[in-house]
Order: sequence, then structure tokens, then C-alpha cells
Amino acid sequence: MKKIGSIFCFMFAFLFALTGCSRVSRVNSEALDTHTINTVMGDIEVPKEPQRVVVNWYIGDVLSLDLNVVGYYAWEQETMPFYDKFSSDTKLESWAAEDIMAAEPDLIITYQTEDFEKFGKIAPVMVIPEESVSSVERLRIIGEATGKAKEAEALIAVFEEKLAAAKEELQSKKYQGKTFSIMEDWGPSGDWNGVAYETGSRGGTLVYNYLDLKKPEKLEKLIEESSNNRGTLSYEVAHEYFGDYILWFQQEGKESEYAKTDIWKSIPAVAEGRIAEIPGKYQGLFYYSDLASLTAQLDYTISAIQGMSE
Repeated sequence: MKKIGSIFCFMFAFLFALTGCSRVSRVNSEALDTHTINTVMGDIEVPKEPQRVVVNWYIGDVLSLDLNVVGYYAWEQETMPFYDKFSSDTKLESWAAEDIMAAEPDLIITYQTEDFEKFGKIAPVMVIPEESVSSVERLRIIGEATGKAKEAEALIAVFEEKLAAAKEELQSKKYQGKTFSIMEDWGPSGDWNGVAYETGSRGGTLVYNYLDLKKPEKLEKLIEESSNNRGTLSYEVAHEYFGDYILWFQQEGKESEYAKTDIWKSIPAVAEGRIAEIPGKYQGLFYYSDLASLTAQLDYTISAIQGMSE
């Protein structure tokens, strides 16, 4: 009986493995027309026109290019410019091999180098480390790799045209030599507390990398010395790091305790109306740094800055 049971277990395991291999083979056979692209992981073969894409952090780039997403592991929120393209049917429960394999992708797009080995047997893995390229370059790379180069260039052209107009506006005498801070109150207590400063998040990529606006000198020095692109400041010292203009992010459903203090009222930018309060519901708009998000952020941010006092 033990021998019969062992044979049965072996046959079951064999059929299970065969089914899994058959699934992967079927996925791979759908994309026979491939080309070689160069990545940080070396040259890899990917479908010229992938039909089934799985993606994590670069969901905005992929959706903007109208690629067919069969699985995504990412946060979605209604103020994201591509929110209507999300589908609960394709949201992954976890960024794990089992869930990714179930989506039967022919291309996996990720920012994590370790995913190359972890998921390489499921489908080609295209790795683009976030810090290695700009948002414009990343969209172009994904577009060229997936047969969407024209679509990528069209999106880039719209962004760059708007960006040029915005930078011209910010060259006016009103803004010359002025500094800009992106801040958010996390409250007086908790694991994260105090006033947070942002350099990449909350629109920082747009404000500092693309619009070339300057941080206050003291904040710039703090970042250089700490090597942290974001952090928090105590209520007692935060005012020393506020710039001439402030993008002040609200937390949804919470009032700012810092804005109730006497220190807040003494900050020149606050007292003189050079502050744009951004409601918490726009956290999604400022969450990602893909080009669709940056373009929408640009419209919102320039309007907010123009609305501040002289």
C-alpha cells in the first residue's frame, strides 16, 4: 500500500509540474516575436509587443502607454490621472511568484533588481531601478521596449511643452531668488512626528528636478549632511527650514496641530500668504513620479503657486 501511495503522490506531483510548465509555455508561445533590450541586468529578450504585462511601482508608465496590464501590485487612489484604468480584477494580492504566475504574463516590469532572479522563470523581467533614470527617460525606455515608442514620445512632448511654459512663468521677477519648501504635518507624537520635509515625494521630483526650484539653504544643508531625501523636524525648529513659498500638504481627515501654534503664525510665508494648502485627497495625484502624474502635478502646482500672494 505504501508503494501504491508513493506512486500516486509521484504522479500527482508530475501532473502538477506539467500543468505549471504548460501554463508558462503557453504564455511564452504567445509572444514569439521578440527583440533584445539592454537593462541593468544585461541584455534580455522581451516581446516586441507584449500582450500581458505585470507591473508594480511603474504602473503609471504602463497604463499611460495603454499596455494591457494583467496584474499590478500598486496603490490606487481617485486623484491619480490614470485612476479609471485600474481594475480590481487584475490587482495582485502580493508581489510573489505564485500571484504573478497566476496572471500568466509575457513581461514583468519592476524597479527591484532582485526580481530578475525571483521571477525570471515566469516571464522576461525588465528591471529599471528608480534612481538610475529620470521619469522622462523611464517612459521612453518602456515605450521603446514594448512597441509604444510613438505613444511615449507624444506624452513626453506634452509634458515638456507644459514644463517650458511653467519655467518661463517662474522666471518672472516675482519668483527670482525665492526658495520653495514641500512640508507636511505628521502631528506632535507617534512613530513619525513633527513637520516632514520632502524632496522627491509629494511632488518633489517635479518641483526640484524639473522646475529647478530651490530649497531653503538650511534645508539643503540638512539633506546633504544626513543623506536623507525626506525626514521630520520638531515643531520647535521646523520654522527655520521653511522657504519663501510653501506647498503645505494636509493629511486626509486630520487637522494640522502645527498650524494651530504661535510659531506657525510667525513664519513669513504663512503671515504673507505665500502658502498653498493641498488637501489630503490629492495624495494620489502626488504619489507617483511617472510622466502622467508629473504632468497633472504640474498643472496643479503652477496654479497653486500663482494663487499665492505677491
